[in-house]
Amino acid sequence: MKKRLVAVSLCLAMAFVTLTGCGNSNTGTSGATATATATAATTGGTLNTVEGFPYSTLDPHKDYQSWHSQKYGLTESLFRLTDDMQVEPWLAESLEVADNVATLTLKDGVCFSNGNPLTADMVKRNLERLAENNKRFKYFKDFTMEAKDDKTLAITMTNVLTTLKNEMANPEVCMVDLDATTDIDKNVISTGPFVVDTFVPEGDITLKRNDKYWGGTVNLDGVKFFSMRDAQSKLMAMQNGEIDAYDSLSATDIEIFKGDPDQYQLSTVPSQARTYMFLNPAKIPDSVRKAILLVLDRESITAFMGGTLTPAYGVFSDDAAYGKAQVLKMDAAKAKEILEADGYTLNSSQVYAKDGVPIPTIGLYCYAARNIDAMAVLIQEQLTKFGIPTEVKLVEDPDGSYMTDKNYDICFYRMTTDKTADPMTFIDGVIKSGSYQDIAGYGNETSDKEIETLRYTSDPVKRAELANKIVQDYFDANVFCPLVIYNRNIVMRTGVTNFSENNPYEFYVVNANTTAAKK
Repeated sequence: MKKRLVAVSLCLAMAFVTLTGCGNSNTGTSGATATATATAATTGGTLNTVEGFPYSTLDPHKDYQSWHSQKYGLTESLFRLTDDMQVEPWLAESLEVADNVATLTLKDGVCFSNGNPLTADMVKRNLERLAENNKRFKYFKDFTMEAKDDKTLAITMTNVLTTLKNEMANPEVCMVDLDATTDIDKNVISTGPFVVDTFVPEGDITLKRNDKYWGGTVNLDGVKFFSMRDAQSKLMAMQNGEIDAYDSLSATDIEIFKGDPDQYQLSTVPSQARTYMFLNPAKIPDSVRKAILLVLDRESITAFMGGTLTPAYGVFSDDAAYGKAQVLKMDAAKAKEILEADGYTLNSSQVYAKDGVPIPTIGLYCYAARNIDAMAVLIQEQLTKFGIPTEVKLVEDPDGSYMTDKNYDICFYRMTTDKTADPMTFIDGVIKSGSYQDIAGYGNETSDKEIETLRYTSDPVKRAELANKIVQDYFDANVFCPLVIYNRNIVMRTGVTNFSENNPYEFYVVNANTTAAKK
């Protein structure tokens, strides 16, 4: 489905024109290359699309903001992930490890949107700032970094981090001109094909072409991301011609756009985003937790959502060597057997009770985004029908409520579980004791030691084997349950190309090769 003809033709044509910019290199789109840096001829136009989760700041080193700044085409990481989840160079040319020293080499000609070159010293300062501002990257503080010259950064590690290149494909590992950027919250000076025109905190963002883009020709004159959260608004905006493309389609959207193939192009690729549940062992007995997991009917949930979701029984792709750990599939008879073995029987109200005391109503804590509230309602129906009473508890912000205060019975969360083509990010951020998502209190000395061993294991077979063990042990504790995989469903008006529609990661959207529909 990749449509590169326009970009390739332009690159060939530009070989004969006067060139401007600060260097020649690969473009910002996976798999495409530019023969030169040029701005004299482009396909032009503005692409209008949607931002479903607007932020109050553009600072890419805080929280998950870089996921947004990167999809806007503002920022770029040192490495990136291809459509088939391979790590490849982006701003960096290579990363070589000898003993405990990693040598990072930058590509020739990489520069910021103001024309200032990206240097190894600036990379060092950005990594230091990331470590200070984002707790998920605080381990960078353990590195000793030295710029050997403008293009070479030496990173000395106490223990060799075998996944360092994967980690540098995180969107957060992006570069900002820290000397020239005067308002990092509103106007980031970075390396991407677009620059900020206007930014409304928690609202719309308008971008214009970076005329000094290091990676080559930028097709579009600009891009606008409208702040738009609900599915109906997106659908109407697309039908009215107000926007040209968007992702996270609802089942209704898909059916409508399928009916007009001349006007709309549809693309579907399984993403690495999953919604999962935490079950609080301090509030729900082990036998009840295990029964709940066996009652869940993911097939009916995904069928109800009409092609937007796929059942998930693990946290990584099944075909990944480290993705073999699985939770049990639906088995209501087994769930009944487990409860009865622990002394539970159905009472006259068709609720399981033990010693005459019914199971207390279990709260399903969730939020209204990405169909999570709808999933909670469906699970409530399944559990109540089985004999486990539940009620849906809707919150506005999971991070500001149960993910922080840990006050929940069962709660839902969504995350890109494999964002570096390696299991470490999920394991480190969810299973390790004291991690942000260790809200069930699972983390323990044994698993922590295994996690530290995994961190520095380089042999791929041993690494996969240990990762599978760590995750399977976590599943077997009955405190966590993967539910669904999100299909990345994208609609593009005819004429729109290179919207990163074949990439499973949501933090890639517009790039230098993106084209707009003819108005």
